[in-house]
Amino acid sequence: MIKKLSTRKVKDYLKGIILECNDWFIGKMDESQEKAIAIYANRRNIEKVSNFKYLQSYGILPITLLLRWTKNYDTAEKKANEIYELLSSSSFFIDDYKCSIECLYEGPIDLGSDENNVYKFSIEFDLIYRKGE
Repeated sequence: MIKKLSTRKVKDYLKGIILECNDWFIGKMDESQEKAIAIYANRRNIEKVSNFKYLQSYGILPITLLLRWTKNYDTAEKKANEIYELLSSSSFFIDDYKCSIECLYEGPIDLGSDENNVYKFSIEFDLIYRKGE
């Protein structure tokens, strides 16, 4: 079994490719920010959602990306779709790990607006990684 890739490393990588957002969080989002992204290590059962469950040379990190983006629905939806398209079926390296993303749904999940009328979207994916490719 290979060493688990950290959620912080994933956040740092995504922060380098999603440049329009300055406020990034892991595990808990600052609700005072109108434009923010939080990354959560998801607890879903990966054996049921991944085609790679029996390959011991791979690691799988289930991730939820939470986007909090403006009080304008159209702007928030557009940004969520841009991020989804960027992530969907992408591959890249984090340190020595070859990574690919398997999105679980056909697009971002609309979570509506919060008490401050800022819109939120969720993108659920599995980060599949292998050392030394």
